[in-house]
Amino acid sequence: MSLNKVMLIGNLGQDPKVKYLENNRVVAHFSIATNEYFTGKDGQKKIETEWHQIEVWDNLARNIDQLAISGKFGKGIQVYVEGRIKSENYRDKSGIEHQRKIIKANQIQLLGTHKSQEEKQ
Repeated sequence: MSLNKVMLIGNLGQDPKVKYLENNRVVAHFSIATNEYFTGKDGQKKIETEWHQIEVWDNLARNIDQLAISGKFGKGIQVYVEGRIKSENYRDKSGIEHQRKIIKANQIQLLGTHKSQEEKQ
């Protein structure tokens, strides 16, 4: 048995980029930041931010596009994302091969708070 499941709560780092493709397919890409708050060895409070690249397809991507157009889905908004990790290989302009991890989301829920509100807590 194996399981590839990711659940994240974080804030959008940018407005989504939505592309309408052939055969009525739609894809949306955006990033979210998750923060870990801790006290360092020096006693100072610290924040460690991890960035996650999210990819969403078809109906969910269409919904995100509509929410983005209405201003409800954009930079700073807090969201819940559920999906799976996918590794992708690509070559940069210099021909060097790289690997990146993306989250292929199958569920997204708006949590309705902006990052600046979260930081006040």
